[in-house]
Amino acid sequence: MEKKEKEKILPQERYDKKLFKQAVKAAQAAKLVQEKQKRRRKAKKSLLIFLLILTISFGIYLVLPFFQPKQEYTVAIKHPKSSMYEEIQEHILNEYSDDTLALSNLQAESVIVFNPLNGDILFEKESNEKRNIASLTKLMSAIITLENFDLDDVITVSLENIPKDLYLQLGVKNGDSISVENILKAMLVSSYNDSAYIIANAYPYGGYEGFVKAMNRKAEMLRMKNTSFSNPAGLDREGNYSSAFDMGILSSVSRKYPEILSIVDNEKEIVSWSTQTGLLSTEVVSTNKVINEIKYIKGLKTGNTDLAGECFIGYFLYPSGNELITVVLNSKDRFADTTIIERYARQVLLK
Repeated sequence: MEKKEKEKILPQERYDKKLFKQAVKAAQAAKLVQEKQKRRRKAKKSLLIFLLILTISFGIYLVLPFFQPKQEYTVAIKHPKSSMYEEIQEHILNEYSDDTLALSNLQAESVIVFNPLNGDILFEKESNEKRNIASLTKLMSAIITLENFDLDDVITVSLENIPKDLYLQLGVKNGDSISVENILKAMLVSSYNDSAYIIANAYPYGGYEGFVKAMNRKAEMLRMKNTSFSNPAGLDREGNYSSAFDMGILSSVSRKYPEILSIVDNEKEIVSWSTQTGLLSTEVVSTNKVINEIKYIKGLKTGNTDLAGECFIGYFLYPSGNELITVVLNSKDRFADTTIIERYARQVLLK
């Protein structure tokens, strides 16, 4: 028999297809492993860089304060009004090294400082002594007015019962017409005395005498035991007196009248009234000289006569929601006294 010719093997048949596929898969798997390792190395490198930057930044944060100049005062940081924390003005802090010494140098004969939210008395000095109170009286006049009139009520001016030598007058005349709101502006902002008499004369339940009686009834109702009113303006007259403690009660009640607060919180107001010849207007300026000096002040009333000396009730509202009322009677510098006791009391409130 003849030998069969050896069959020729084609090049593409020299390799096993199954092995070839396995080799391809192995190569692909190796490539995936390589890419994963590459990504890991990259991630480690990024993490190391991040940790290095974080370490350097923290080191700078720790070291930086040692290279900054030491500040003499605590720096104030502004917070929104809704903040829990009170803003502290740097020019107020540390102005006195000893607050107790500062309080002992107060010039007022009677003082009381308290939180009207809870009645806590933070400082007092002869607070129950009866003293002349000058135009602080007008706070009670304002309350009686608001309990019996609307702001837009218009009254006809009567100058009856007004003393001939009365000082601080708005200058309205008999027969003029003026709204209750304008009377209160004149009475509470610039403390015009004739405005208090004009509203008392217009009192619907007994005129002037009925108005003064209503003032005393209100004082009795508020348990102002060391208080008596004899005129609506606070002139030095027999029977017109109070105490720092009682004025504290009156001011605490006054702050509940938004009409009063909206007026006394202004440095200036325009007061208008009608005469037979036309409408007249004048600008009235607040007698509260610290209205733009103490940040948190919202009023409340000044007073000054020969017998009463300088008097002032301050009402303060802080961003934290705390409130403070200060009363100084018969002082030689009511605003300096108020600045001292407000600073002291505010720091007590913060503790």
